Amino acid sequence: MPTQTPARTRSSVPSPPRTVDLIVRLHRLEGSTQAALATLRRSLIENVQPTRRGLAHEAAIAFDLDDDQDALAIIDEVAQTVGISGLM
Repeated sequence: MPTQTPARTRSSVPSPPRTVDLIVRLHRLEGSTQAALATLRRSLIENVQPTRRGLAHEAAIAFDLDDDQDALAIIDEVAQTVGISGLM
């Protein structure tokens, strides 16, 4: 008796990411990179001790947010997607 493979239904096939989702993700990656590099630059060039507060401030600037902690939460989400856990 021949073996039958299960039929794939439309709902079992993952849908491709939407363009808007990709743009948001790219914006978050760029903002996170900007904040991290600005913090690193200040540390190396200006001899400023890197701190959580400093990173949060740079992230708020990069994401154009008023709340440093909201910006730091975005950095934390991005960090987790690349395998770095628990900045918060």
